[in-house]
Amino acid sequence: MAVLFTDTDPAVSSNFCARIKPSDDVDSRFLSYVFDAAYGQGLTQAAIKQTTGIQNLDTGAFFASRWAFPAKEEQRRIADFLDAENAKLLHLERHSSRLTELLEERKSALISGCYTFTGADEVQVIPLRRVVKRWIDYRGATPEKTASGIPLVTAKNIRDGRIDYEASREYIAEDAYKNWMRRGLPETEDVVLTTEAPLGQVAFISDTSVALAQRVIVLRVHRDICSPEWVYWYLRSPQGQAELGLRATGSTALGIKADRLRGVPIPLPTLMESHRRLRSLSTQVTQIEGLHKNLVRQRALVAERRQALIAAAVTGQFDVTTASGRNVTEGVTA
Repeated sequence: MAVLFTDTDPAVSSNFCARIKPSDDVDSRFLSYVFDAAYGQGLTQAAIKQTTGIQNLDTGAFFASRWAFPAKEEQRRIADFLDAENAKLLHLERHSSRLTELLEERKSALISGCYTFTGADEVQVIPLRRVVKRWIDYRGATPEKTASGIPLVTAKNIRDGRIDYEASREYIAEDAYKNWMRRGLPETEDVVLTTEAPLGQVAFISDTSVALAQRVIVLRVHRDICSPEWVYWYLRSPQGQAELGLRATGSTALGIKADRLRGVPIPLPTLMESHRRLRSLSTQVTQIEGLHKNLVRQRALVAERRQALIAAAVTGQFDVTTASGRNVTEGVTA
């Protein structure tokens, strides 16, 4: 990735950054776009070396390669064009990101409303230990990991209400699974909660062929008292998160002890009322998440357009002096 600094930009760089000052016949903005295009098209791969799992650019090999540049005046015209087009794309990205923030705020308000009651509501508040029939605690446990086998779910994998297997790919051996999971095997619709670093991330178990470890606790709910969904959404709600925070301890990383977790209060209306509220919440959250996915897809398309535009402009696939910025990448390769 290339970052362009002006003379007035204060910056302190690490030893992982190479400071480049272009020669007099090269426009610095154009050079920055060239590097972006080279990285985006994989042209830097030959100069990348792998060191202890980290990719490093061999600057000697990279800068030994030969590059062809147009005249400096043409470089400036291309850079001016790309600056203008990038400004438009950046505006789209910022607008899309703001819409995503508003959707998250709306979802949080809906979840909060699901657990907000008036004096006329028939609701009791009881400690979490009365609605959880089994606690399976895998905090502090770290198994021997293997290159393949049964997926291992830790606190790193639990985010945004689900288990994200892409966040951390770790495994334990199949022949070690039964012994490792002797504290208890997961069941469908068990609720999993992270108890530290980070505290309060919640997910459902949908695939039971997983192993659990490190800062994760499983809550198996008394279904005759309330549904697992009620506990899941409560722990994700602003009210539930606040209750977890009140009982957390720690100076650098907040965590919650088992006895304090069991004492977290949870509002409990009738089963019929809780089901009604959850149906309404599920419908609205599904709509919000659909819009959120569309916005994520939109930002990905904007990023693809930026990369294609930069690559096409710096390689001369169209004349920037006559391009309007609309559909200028049609017929060119990304």
